[in-house]
Amino acid sequence: MIRLACMISLVFPAWLVVHEASAQQGDIQLDYQLRDTRAETRRATLLKHHPVLEWGPWFLAGPFDNTGMDKHDIVYQPELGFDGDAVMTGKGGQEVRWRKLEHVDWDKIGLTVFSEHDDNNHAIAYLWREVVAPADMRYRIECGSDDGLKIWVNGVTVVDADLYRGMNVSDHQVFLPLKKGVNTILVKVTQGEGGWEFQMRPLIDERLLARLEYLLDRDFPTSEESRHYRIIGLMEPRGMVMEVGGIDILPDGRPVLCTRRGDVYIIEGAYEEPPDRLRYTLFASGLHEPLGLHVDEDGSLLLVQRGELTRLRDLDGDDRADQFETITDEWGLSGNYHEFAYGPEVDGDGRLWVTLNLGFCGSLGKSIVPWRGWAIIVGPDGSITPVCGGLRSPNGIGVNAAGDMFFTDNQGDYVGTCKLSHMEPGDFHGHPGGNNWYPKAGMEMPSGPTSFKPPAIWFPYGRMGQSASDIELDVTEGRFGPFSNQLFVGDQTNATVMRVFLEKVEGVDAAGRYRDGFYQGACFPFLEGFDSGVNRLAFAPDGSLIVGCTNRGWGSLGIRPWGVQRVVHTGVTPFEIERVEARPDGFVLRFTEPVDPATASDPDSYDVERFTYHLWERYGSPEVDTTELSIRDVKVFPGGTGVRLRVRDMKPGYVHAIEAAGLRNQDGKPLLHPEAYYTLSVIPTDE
Repeated sequence: MIRLACMISLVFPAWLVVHEASAQQGDIQLDYQLRDTRAETRRATLLKHHPVLEWGPWFLAGPFDNTGMDKHDIVYQPELGFDGDAVMTGKGGQEVRWRKLEHVDWDKIGLTVFSEHDDNNHAIAYLWREVVAPADMRYRIECGSDDGLKIWVNGVTVVDADLYRGMNVSDHQVFLPLKKGVNTILVKVTQGEGGWEFQMRPLIDERLLARLEYLLDRDFPTSEESRHYRIIGLMEPRGMVMEVGGIDILPDGRPVLCTRRGDVYIIEGAYEEPPDRLRYTLFASGLHEPLGLHVDEDGSLLLVQRGELTRLRDLDGDDRADQFETITDEWGLSGNYHEFAYGPEVDGDGRLWVTLNLGFCGSLGKSIVPWRGWAIIVGPDGSITPVCGGLRSPNGIGVNAAGDMFFTDNQGDYVGTCKLSHMEPGDFHGHPGGNNWYPKAGMEMPSGPTSFKPPAIWFPYGRMGQSASDIELDVTEGRFGPFSNQLFVGDQTNATVMRVFLEKVEGVDAAGRYRDGFYQGACFPFLEGFDSGVNRLAFAPDGSLIVGCTNRGWGSLGIRPWGVQRVVHTGVTPFEIERVEARPDGFVLRFTEPVDPATASDPDSYDVERFTYHLWERYGSPEVDTTELSIRDVKVFPGGTGVRLRVRDMKPGYVHAIEAAGLRNQDGKPLLHPEAYYTLSVIPTDE
């Protein structure tokens, strides 16, 4: 039942309402110093905005013992004074010496550099360097570490954090008390398991850093991908936590987003290049971990909180929410930490879909309140209709060009690797945690693995991603490149965006069931190098892609803990496998540019293998039953637009990995991404 929760005006004090990155474009005065390389340009430019200090190289010593992760305050020999020739006793009695690091500028320093695995876990490393100051000063820096951190300047402690955490360079913002002449900096980084890093850099206005990175990306593309797609940061003001949970576009074209911490912001100036006049306006606050946002036809916002679907309205046009309306709260919430909720997303029939995460309640079960592990549809009156179960952690939800609804699920128990699946009434998607709700839904109880609906896409773990997130349909009609009507899928761990092509087929699956109109297809690498884990995606009116990032939860690659970025197609078409289509005896590969007939017709230009995954209770699955497949022959299509590969020993229920490393276009260039992964749940019966 729909319920008007509250109606308010002027909810927020003025100091909360607006954070401005810049009032006017002319506010940012970056003295850009173009040099021969990206690193030299960054260094020369930063020197123009900071006191000129002479920084010596970093020296590293380690590993020292941290067994039990309780030795943050144990004094090891490096703390007694620097001696470049010293031979010290390290972890396990091994000899430790200081070693000079290659120049790292202000980038992260990775510390998992020791040859033995055990030396990179439950350990401690020290870093030391000198800096010469022209006068007494307080030099402001920010720094962070994975895990604990101590920093001494001339023997004085300036940072002391006995923590086990992920890397965030903004964790500590301190002044280094430098004297005229030579100063010493000693850093101690404790390590539990996993990542082990340290970073320190001058603290300057983020607007200047954002402008600098924009110009560096323009002048020094960091990868071949960046020739085709540029990533532009939309830097939030300092102090704003931008852990993005949802993104959509308002009717006037402005992006609007919600954060995990319960805030909703509108961004102005997002499409300017460089984005110097960004303005973040606080639209609403106080929501309960919203992990999805949809702009309705009337301009109101629909958000899924942990326990309800809520509509937010701005009644007087001042960019502040005045009305909060509960559309439905008819799913359960036990208080378990893992009971996330995602959506809403609208299908081709205008229906609102929500997906609900399982809880992890120990012996009580994983779905102790209604509809956890399910997808539901919310009606206009707020009533809910359960659609399908077997979901585990469905962090992505989205439609294809036909208006059919899909979700992504994350690797874990009963999910061998991340996947993308089509949702239909009565489906069972593999996880039995929510099976107790099938009778309540009036549906037949799943009978185990034989009831499992195979996914449309398996994302091979590590090769393609590790935490699949949002799904976004390319509706740009070519403004975002040659992938119209395909899907883009984020990955939160690897800080990447992947690409998906889907087709409908009919045939028999691995369990011997006939499938008609079954979705399956291929996934491809697309773009890497985002600032943090990619969690939400939305195409803007200009054809660019707005990307919401966070490393919250699973951790992620990237240089920041959160943020918003914008991807713009440069107009240069990448040479890619545009799609892969299954045939009864092989595959058809179509390309974004004509191929060279000589390399395209050579079977040695291609490698094909197949593998599958266990469907079991263990967390994830390795690739199993891996088999290399031989290619019978290759047929090149007229004009070089595609090829047909006839392949031996195809098998339903397997991912078929296709690599075309030897292929070239008519200019002799290789594919930007030569790999494709086709999930062959069904071998089609028709050509």
